[in-house]
Amino acid sequence: MPTNLLCRCGTVARRLNKSGIEFDEVRVAVTKRDRPEVEALTDQRWVPVLVHRGEAICDSHRILEYVEWNDGR
Repeated sequence: MPTNLLCRCGTVARRLNKSGIEFDEVRVAVTKRDRPEVEALTDQRWVPVLVHRGEAICDSHRILEYVEWNDGR
């Protein structure tokens, strides 16, 4: 079973694909302590993170809400 079926990053990727939104997937280290690039964007080390129009949105639930809100426009 692919891990993206279970993880939050996979949930966000599937929703973006379903909405027809093109995105770049950047893979980061599994361990949070090894994610300085994520911390530089968001001041935290959790993934997924969506950067859109210069704004970094973290937390899968917020990202899904953001995509749904923008999908209706």
